[in-house]
Amino acid sequence: MTKNLISADSISKAFPHKIICDNTSFGIAEGDKIGLIGVNGCGKTTLLKMLINLEPLDSGTITLRKDTSVGYLPQTPEIDPEGTIYEHIYYSDNPQFCILREYHENLYHLETAPNAQSQQEQQKLQELMDAGHIWDIEVKARSYLTKLGFDDLNLKIGTLSGGQKRRLDLARILMDQPDILILDEPTNHLDIDTIEWFQNYLNEYKGTIIFVTHDRYFLDVVANRIMDITAGVIKFYAGNYSDYLHRKALEIQDLERKETRRSAQLKTELKWLQRGARARTSKPKNHIDRVKELLAKSYLTTDVDLDISFQSRRLGKTILEIRNISKSYDDKHLIKNFNYNFQKMDRIGIIGANGCGKTTLLRMIIEELSPDNGSIKSGLNTEFSYFRQDMENMNGELSVLDYVREKAENIRTADGNLHSASEMLQKFLFDGKMQQSKIKTLSGGEQKRLYLLCSLMFGSNFMILDEPTNDLDIKTLEVLEDYLNAFKGCLLVVSHDRYFLDRTVDYLFIFEDDKIIKFPGNYSDYLLVKRYREEASLENSNVTKTRIKDAAKTLSYKEKRELEILENELLQMENRKNFLENELQINAASLNAEDFAKISAELEKIEQEYSLKSERWLELEELNV
Repeated sequence: MTKNLISADSISKAFPHKIICDNTSFGIAEGDKIGLIGVNGCGKTTLLKMLINLEPLDSGTITLRKDTSVGYLPQTPEIDPEGTIYEHIYYSDNPQFCILREYHENLYHLETAPNAQSQQEQQKLQELMDAGHIWDIEVKARSYLTKLGFDDLNLKIGTLSGGQKRRLDLARILMDQPDILILDEPTNHLDIDTIEWFQNYLNEYKGTIIFVTHDRYFLDVVANRIMDITAGVIKFYAGNYSDYLHRKALEIQDLERKETRRSAQLKTELKWLQRGARARTSKPKNHIDRVKELLAKSYLTTDVDLDISFQSRRLGKTILEIRNISKSYDDKHLIKNFNYNFQKMDRIGIIGANGCGKTTLLRMIIEELSPDNGSIKSGLNTEFSYFRQDMENMNGELSVLDYVREKAENIRTADGNLHSASEMLQKFLFDGKMQQSKIKTLSGGEQKRLYLLCSLMFGSNFMILDEPTNDLDIKTLEVLEDYLNAFKGCLLVVSHDRYFLDRTVDYLFIFEDDKIIKFPGNYSDYLLVKRYREEASLENSNVTKTRIKDAAKTLSYKEKRELEILENELLQMENRKNFLENELQINAASLNAEDFAKISAELEKIEQEYSLKSERWLELEELNV
């Protein structure tokens, strides 16, 4: 039987307006990879700190098995700003780096003041390093740092952004390879390629992992247990996130059945109560108490959903025209000769490595930056809303209500009704007490939800979102995704959240070097094409050489015509695919077996043709310089 690395016994923790847990016991075993989920403000970060004694308990005990090492990635790491990137790794508590430092220090003494004792010590250290392959640790460190986006290892930490500091601290923790990894939102500030590398790394990791994330694909790949915090109750579910959703659905069905039985019992008992005083006097008092219990009891909890629907005006004929723009910084070309003419209901995701120019493009669109060449023209009826990756500095002393009132006293929703700031906050899950709370007392996710409200509430018809998923809980993301799917304007979103992209966009701008490749499809469509190409290139290196050679030439007239035809065909196939999927989803109950099989077969055929045509389209688009 697997022994627990962490044992929690009757632990309790509460704040004035929030219960984290109450008399809860559980164990975390070797090999557990636990995804910790819950709404913003429920206490996920607090619980992680409790597990490693960084946050005191109100009562109970948490025991860590003896000689167990722990690595903790906080949301905001504390790092010496005067050190360099490499020094942060070199001077860590990693045992191999400790031996390496001792070796270098002893070598310095030998060179400055040689003696027999130092010579013997150096010989022992040399043998120890050879036996433990410690010479490889520096190569490994550079590999991790490069993978996480660091090329110049001599940069001062004080010059790094918050996201870069997080990635640097992540590299340090991965180098230590502790028995237990505790990670608080580890995918924030990682680009998609790095997230996929990281999730595969954790999937193969031999130690125990406890992590908080909103990335549902990441949860599916890494987690073998889900730890759910809801209203101060901690509950574990075996399996990954998909298994958790299945179990939750069964739980809800069971609760609904119990509620149906309770309602039936209640109806019978209410009839009895209404028969009059004489009948009631013949019944025992405990029977009346049972009726009162039925009245007060409900198996179903009522979850208040976010309501994000704001009034906006229609887009005009001209929405946004980007004509041959280029942008460079310090002789580095970020964007070169990019063109795009936005159409109604365009829903475009932007992906690419960190620092490639994604946010720069967004800032040029809203005229915060100017392109070096080319022009950007927005239509007269186009109204932008811009959700920034780095939130504005909120005045922590302001109450939640006063913060919104500074933006607007009243907000008009899509139904034409005018709502007060307090009413809108209620719709965004900020109840009366929270509205009076100071902003500095909110969790990071709650502050992000508040910023989301203020970014959306002025009813734009062109929404620009820069990494909107960071720090938002899964429930808020699901509601935001539903809102964006119903949104009648244009959407342009930068995100590393692959699930979010799959649910909200149907077209991609892919930053590669100084080019922006336009891809018709969501992230999963692109990933299929990308993997197909990678596999094909491994099978035939000559094909890869040919593609590299072809990338230097422009398209012929025939190829340009083929590209145009493919774009139209892909759009038609996408529309047909959506129609068939809706047909299956909406009318599944009324379809006979023959019609169901016919639609499914056509859908499968379209998906196969779509993948092949997308591959050819991508090849031509890469040459369309």
